[in-house]
Amino acid sequence: MKKWSTVCFLFLFLNTSFSQPTVSPLLADSLKRELTQAKEDTNKVLLLVRLTQCYTSLNTDIALQYARLGKDLANRLDYAQGKIRCAIAEGFILAHTNEYVSGLAVLIEAQRFSDKFGTPSEKAAILANIAYIYAMNKDYVKAKHYLNEVNLVQKIPPVSDIQLTLGIIYKEMNRLETAIFYLRRAYTIGLNNQLPTYLISSAYFLGTAYAASGKTDSAVAYYRKSIEWAELFNIRHAGARAYQGLAQICKNNNQLDSAVIYSQKALNENGNHAYRWSTVIEASTLLSQVYEQKNDLRAAFHYFKLAMAAKDSLGIQEKNSQIRKLAYEEHEREIRTKRRIEANKEAFQNQLKIYALSGLLGGLVLLAFLLYRNNRQKQKANTLLHRQKEEIIHQRQKAEKALSELKSMQAQLVQSEKLASLGELTAGIAHEIQNPLNFVTNFSELSIELAKELKEERLKLKEDRDEELENELVDDLIQNQEKINHHGKRASSIVKGMLEHSRTGTGERQLTDINQLADEYLRLSYHGLRAKDSKFNSAYEFISDENLPEMNVVPQDMGRVLLNLINNSFYAVQEQSKRKTKQGISDYKPTVIVRTKAEKDQIIITVTDNGTGMPEEVQSKIFQPFFTTKPAGEGTGLGLSLAYDIVTKGHSGTLEVESKEDEGTTFTLKLPIL
Repeated sequence: MKKWSTVCFLFLFLNTSFSQPTVSPLLADSLKRELTQAKEDTNKVLLLVRLTQCYTSLNTDIALQYARLGKDLANRLDYAQGKIRCAIAEGFILAHTNEYVSGLAVLIEAQRFSDKFGTPSEKAAILANIAYIYAMNKDYVKAKHYLNEVNLVQKIPPVSDIQLTLGIIYKEMNRLETAIFYLRRAYTIGLNNQLPTYLISSAYFLGTAYAASGKTDSAVAYYRKSIEWAELFNIRHAGARAYQGLAQICKNNNQLDSAVIYSQKALNENGNHAYRWSTVIEASTLLSQVYEQKNDLRAAFHYFKLAMAAKDSLGIQEKNSQIRKLAYEEHEREIRTKRRIEANKEAFQNQLKIYALSGLLGGLVLLAFLLYRNNRQKQKANTLLHRQKEEIIHQRQKAEKALSELKSMQAQLVQSEKLASLGELTAGIAHEIQNPLNFVTNFSELSIELAKELKEERLKLKEDRDEELENELVDDLIQNQEKINHHGKRASSIVKGMLEHSRTGTGERQLTDINQLADEYLRLSYHGLRAKDSKFNSAYEFISDENLPEMNVVPQDMGRVLLNLINNSFYAVQEQSKRKTKQGISDYKPTVIVRTKAEKDQIIITVTDNGTGMPEEVQSKIFQPFFTTKPAGEGTGLGLSLAYDIVTKGHSGTLEVESKEDEGTTFTLKLPIL
């Protein structure tokens, strides 16, 4: 009962094959007048589809009649597009009047037919309705399966896409944060395209989702928006359920007078539509409870009777639906019998035609034989000419293939040359950077010895000191420092050149698969460290959110951030492994885990390790430039500082760290979904 009250207004959005008409009795009357003058053709089928759409929000019994009339006419005309649209309409109405089995059967039949003749939007509509049926029956595995198929079929969604359906299904699954994410998208689509019922429904379901998650202020705000849109577009009965939502919140907050006012508005605005009894039941039950709390037993009993009467009416409505279902099935059987008789009659007539044509065919065979004999020589000549032509084509294809292979080999040679150059460049850089570093090391050690010797000479008595030796030592120190400075600048220029060479990106934002990026750099980090130190070993795992949307980021910059965080985690578990080994602990298993997930309006990436961890005083300085916990020579202190700037300044996100000493560290990266 409650399911029917929450979804009757969704037909115009789930059926993406249809345009969205204004729901009004005046439009319905106009279409009915047009129907009386329409001819038995495809236009009449489409007119019946429009009437079905219109009455779905006004009277589902009439809507179902029009859908079936359209289906019969489309079958008589063999109009594929009409069959699909009428089947979608019929299946939807059956499913949303709790006749799930019948609705599912019609939709599955429509799915098979649409595989041959349907458009992507029609296929998406059918799959979305099937997903909804499974969700309402708590079979969330199948519901999600069909929604995934919708996303594959509907790669470029039309204006009325499936965001609202997704939101409702995730709300049924009690995944409220995900439901709110999709419902807010649906509301934005309604705003951008001014879709009346899409705005009303998405605002209402946002209110229910926020109410279920305990965010009362947001729930009240969206309930009021639903009412405002219903009044603006003159679909007042659509606001009745939002009034009832406000009444329930007021009752929960012990605001009994307000609860009474909103429930009475829900009854007054309810109107005569398909889910009126459900609204009457909910509003009357709430009023009965409130008046009982107020000790107004007469009013409480009055609304209790009203709720019972509504339940009886709803039960009668469901029984009538079953009777109509049996009548329709009998009607379908009569139609199938009539068609079978007509098919047998047509088969008999075709058999007579075959006998008549058989004699004619015998004469034609004889004539064909004579023509064959006369044209045999001509065919031989044509065959020879055809073979020559085929040989020419074959030779041309061989030449084209050889040219293509030549071009491919040329491209491979160019690529091989590039790779060879890159290898030589890498080896040369390694060699060149090692030379100045060796000079710096050697001259620094020599300078230490000279400084010690100068200090010893300076400590002697004045008359024993050799001033000439002191000057020589000072000159040698100056020369050494100049050489250290020279070779240091040389190493710096080599590093600068390496960095310039590595910057291949444009610095422009691109739509990027964050799951793919994170997985790639996790593997890159691990294998890079393994190549550097063959003794290094660690377990690693990537846990991804499959529903993660693509992000508009600079891929090269975000890759540097992830690589830096993951490298730090691997370093931490390596150090922790060394500690545990020294302590005689053999059951320590170094592990790094990277997770991604979508939450509200942002994507969250976490990098977690069970390494050495950090004390609080280190955590407060970890993003400062040149601050590092690594030993001298193993880190510059710029990696996390650069990562922090890329995330906060370049992508308007946040980068946080949480750590416990000797237990592990978690870096949390949050990026807003723009």
